[in-house]
Amino acid sequence: MYRNYTTLPLMCKLFEGIPSAKIDELFAHLAVREVALKKGEVLFRSGSKITDFAVVISGQLTISFYEADGHRKILELLEPMDTVAISLAVAEIQSVSISVEARQDSDVILFNADKVFKPGGKPSEEHMRLLRNITRELARKTVFMGRKMRTISIRGTSGRLMKYLIEESVRRGCKEFEIPYDRQALADYLCVDRSALSAEISKLINKGVIEARKSHFKLL
Repeated sequence: MYRNYTTLPLMCKLFEGIPSAKIDELFAHLAVREVALKKGEVLFRSGSKITDFAVVISGQLTISFYEADGHRKILELLEPMDTVAISLAVAEIQSVSISVEARQDSDVILFNADKVFKPGGKPSEEHMRLLRNITRELARKTVFMGRKMRTISIRGTSGRLMKYLIEESVRRGCKEFEIPYDRQALADYLCVDRSALSAEISKLINKGVIEARKSHFKLL
């Protein structure tokens, strides 16, 4: 372990409640591994079996799936302190249909699911706290995916876009904000065509519904 992870309980909900002084000991016990990814490098590949889950330490990752024609759909953009693939690792699925890749140079830490969920003895208090936090994280992910499914179930590009922007505004408590996607990534996330998305943004601007410049939006 070459990083100082003692601040993680203050930064990442997955380690909330675990004493800072116990983090290194817990990570050593679980044989946590560090991985540095270059932009475009794949962490988990479609068609493979996932036995580990990860926490993003720095950079950005995307969870995507590719249609038969090669078109990409973005399921989630992952920022520092986000978790990756917990449910897939726990479910022991033999072949996953998603890919996780670095959107920019990134660092992650990897946990082997068997070491976390099949400890082979009485888990320590810190290990038990981690398991409780994982349960909460899985519930949060379920809520997130439910919210996204409601968004992409809306017919029409404009409706999906406004649903997304309104939810972002509510989540941030502000009508003016930056989104983490460029236009192509936003189109992939909303499962719409990029040119159609750009056209709808222009229409909403002309109608006085929103202001938009690149990834900066304001609801009027």
